[in-house]
Amino acid sequence: MRSIVDQLIHSGIASKQDIALLLQCKGDDRAYLLEKSKEIKEKYIGKKVYFRGLIEYSNICAKNCYYCGIRRDNKKVERYTISDEEVLEAARFAYEKNYGSIVLQAGEISSPQYVHHIT
Repeated sequence: MRSIVDQLIHSGIASKQDIALLLQCKGDDRAYLLEKSKEIKEKYIGKKVYFRGLIEYSNICAKNCYYCGIRRDNKKVERYTISDEEVLEAARFAYEKNYGSIVLQAGEISSPQYVHHIT
């Protein structure tokens, strides 16, 4: 297993079979894989953590993607849309706490009124 890890580090190329084996490794092999992953992450990314503020504006959605918890036909979810003031309050909090970025997210609604309000 270590030879697969070392080869992957050297070449940057892994077969589907190699990836499947790596995903199944346990014990010392897994510890080796995790240690090498950590070394690579620290080399290219470092040890800093950046917070991202996610502001969920609304969970109302016109789409019906079966995998999604907020899909249109899911009658068990309680729908909401937060106010503009709540959006600004959350954004201020993220700014004051030095978050690296803010993402405004919502379900998909494409009515002209909704799009105009968001933009």
